Amino acid sequence: MRWRRPYLVLLLFCVCAVPLAAGAALCAPPEQKRQPAQRLVMLVQSYHKEYVWCQHIENGVRRALRGQNVQVSVQYMDAKRNPAPDRLRQKADQLAALIRAKKPQVVIAADDAAQEYLVVPYLKNHAPPQVIFCGVNAPPSHYGFPASNVSGVRERWHFGEGFALLKRISPKMRTVTILSDDSESSQYVLSDMREEGRTAKFALKVLRVERLHTLQQWREAVLREQSRADALALGTYYTLVDEQTGMVADADQVAAWNSANIRKPTLGFADYSREHGLMCGILESGDEQGYLAGVMTREVLEHGVNAGELPLRINHKGLVLLNLKTAGRLNILIPYDIIKAAEIVIQ
Repeated sequence: MRWRRPYLVLLLFCVCAVPLAAGAALCAPPEQKRQPAQRLVMLVQSYHKEYVWCQHIENGVRRALRGQNVQVSVQYMDAKRNPAPDRLRQKADQLAALIRAKKPQVVIAADDAAQEYLVVPYLKNHAPPQVIFCGVNAPPSHYGFPASNVSGVRERWHFGEGFALLKRISPKMRTVTILSDDSESSQYVLSDMREEGRTAKFALKVLRVERLHTLQQWREAVLREQSRADALALGTYYTLVDEQTGMVADADQVAAWNSANIRKPTLGFADYSREHGLMCGILESGDEQGYLAGVMTREVLEHGVNAGELPLRINHKGLVLLNLKTAGRLNILIPYDIIKAAEIVIQ
């Protein structure tokens, strides 16, 4: 039978295409492993975005979760600038609704306000989500932690190490007064200090511990106590109320007044001490708090464990802060070996 040219061309194409297709199949790359869907972690900060402690916690969380297919959503309760309980309950109710809508696998709840107003009423023992806390000053048992879906990192201040640092800088120092606002966080850390003092001898004698409510009370205490003690240890001053306006005083302005009026060595314990001109400190690290919480979050995400199965943790690393500019203003010479060993030196 005579083959028409179009049919011949078609036959040749089919004959040649079969081995080409088979070869292509053999050379084709294997099917790529399907990547898991992106997971959501919600970081609920008790305070506000501009607060350096919150920034460091977020940095630590993100560092711990680096390389994970995770979206971190950050929410703020603004409890320092707006501490009214009714407002915080309303904010927590809004956050609980957001959590129900977004369905994060893990909520990282930072600091005490988030535990009291959000985790305990809405999330504890109601998985999902799993909850990891950090920056908590109260004993975890105060909130009923750990719970079936809750564990985390407790925060401690380095009182004993701080007093020892002051003594090393100026061996003639004998006494220190501690001043703080009357926030709940202040109450808890000072309770820790008293407990620490019962089991260990401090390098300095604590003359007085004062918790102040107003800006005017703070200023009066600063002026009075620096005439009595060799040094002032400054706790938190973020909730001081200005008697003239009824509003919470700006912490940066409080710090500026402190720098202009304090003539004795100052000791700090929290991250903001480095920006506020305190002479020295053993600082607890927000980055460490966030990092430890992030590591626990990874365990939950990678291994599918309930948060309550993870042991509670506590921060250990204290960062030595030295402000040479403040020391110079106070005519205090800090020994070189202390400067050399410090993690944070401000000149």
